[in-house]
Amino acid sequence: MVRGSPQVLSTSLWGGMLVPLGDKPSSIADRFYLGGPTSVRGFSMYSIGPQSEGDYLGGETYWAGGIHLYTPLPFRPGRGGFGDLFRTHFFLNAGNLCNLNYGEGPRAHIRRLAECIRWSYGAGIVLRLGNIARLELNYCIPMGVQSGDRICDGVQFGAGIRFL
Repeated sequence: MVRGSPQVLSTSLWGGMLVPLGDKPSSIADRFYLGGPTSVRGFSMYSIGPQSEGDYLGGETYWAGGIHLYTPLPFRPGRGGFGDLFRTHFFLNAGNLCNLNYGEGPRAHIRRLAECIRWSYGAGIVLRLGNIARLELNYCIPMGVQSGDRICDGVQFGAGIRFL
């Protein structure tokens, strides 16, 4: 961010890999989950990836990234006060998760994570709550939707302290 500039361009990249100890498979409680207003917007909460009988199982490895542009509201209500806590928000999010077959090797894992990427873009309004949390109201357009994913196209509300 340029000092004094009212626009902020932000990028983020997350990733993780779970390797079970011994011969036991990973627990569903330990796996990674994607989807929802704090990760890949435009998808329902934790609704990306493998599933069984309509329940999402999470994945043992994942990546997710985002590009965001925050600008002041165009009509600037409450300039110098309460209105400065609101920003317009333009975003592009992407990510994927899967389970691993440990006999395949790292190239196969990377290839699997690069296939069938879920992504979305959109715009909205963000309310900053101190320097800790924020509320978002976004219009989301999900793309790269795979069979079984639940989407939330249109308006999506998010509240939290950790956003992608």
